[in-house]
Amino acid sequence: MRKKDTGLKRAAKGLARIQLPVLFLLCLMMVGVTAGFLVSTDSALNRLSSGHNTAGIVESYAPPSSFAKGDEITKEVKVKNEGSVPCYVRVFAEVSDPEERNVIDIDYNTSEWIKKSDGYYYYSRILNTGEESTPLFKTLTAKADADGFKIICYSETVQAYGFGSAQEAFEKIR
Repeated sequence: MRKKDTGLKRAAKGLARIQLPVLFLLCLMMVGVTAGFLVSTDSALNRLSSGHNTAGIVESYAPPSSFAKGDEITKEVKVKNEGSVPCYVRVFAEVSDPEERNVIDIDYNTSEWIKKSDGYYYYSRILNTGEESTPLFKTLTAKADADGFKIICYSETVQAYGFGSAQEAFEKIR
């Protein structure tokens, strides 16, 4: 039985002579790989800025004391882009009293403003930062006496980037 024990011992020693150096080399390699991961750095600068889309109605209007049949009043309604990005503009403009709507004639600028079925007038160009649109209208004419009337003017804007037209841009934000 002693011969078997010595044979096993000899085999174990031979195996240990191979396994220990291999194990040592593997551990050494793992230290190098781990150190590589810990030491390795990578950075990227990702600058992100956001713009703001702000616009307001610019109006030139001096209310008259009376507005009799045949009278003309100067009233210019424009939109100014006060934001930091180019935008598309639309304006809703209408006489507030339904009875007065037929009494007042508004000379809408239909060459640069297009009225769509939703009741808004869409500006045909992109309004760049700091720019004012051309007037939606300039004069009001009384077809009959129209004292105390009011015109509602409401504007909306949407960033122009990524859209081919004003109507497309406004349809996408609904």
